[in-house]
Amino acid sequence: MIRDQLLETIKKAMKGEMDGITLYQNAATHATEPQIKEFFQSRADEEKAHYGFLMQYYQEITNDFQPSDLSPILGEQKVFSPIISDDFVRRIGSDQILFSAISTAILLEKDAIDHYTKCAQETNLATLKAFYGLLVEWEQTHYEDLLSIQKDAEVYWWQINQFEPF
Repeated sequence: MIRDQLLETIKKAMKGEMDGITLYQNAATHATEPQIKEFFQSRADEEKAHYGFLMQYYQEITNDFQPSDLSPILGEQKVFSPIISDDFVRRIGSDQILFSAISTAILLEKDAIDHYTKCAQETNLATLKAFYGLLVEWEQTHYEDLLSIQKDAEVYWWQINQFEPF
């Protein structure tokens, strides 16, 4: 029973990561500016790494193996935090597809934070608890970066659409 619940939480996490990969990959494909393309592609790559780690845990647990300690590997990876220039924000704010991608990504990242926090609280396996904790930190960084971009891009979006309060 506990094993099945654990596998279900991992499958839900894998689906969330795949949604993120798809969203970021589509935005990267749509973007024409190298800096914006790099931003979305780096996020897609990070989500792919998360998916791969989750897949490894899923396979290990399915085969009744003790989950590997992936925290050293995760600890070595760097979270891409872009330098957000005014030009970057204007380009996001002036492109409805990219602006929508940021808004949707915020929701996905928040859902991931909530899910990984819950998973960390519910597992008794130290390796999984540490793994979920690291994912919460990564997703929190993504979430905060995206909120900042959205806030600044939203002001620009309203300006170009001639919304009076701005």
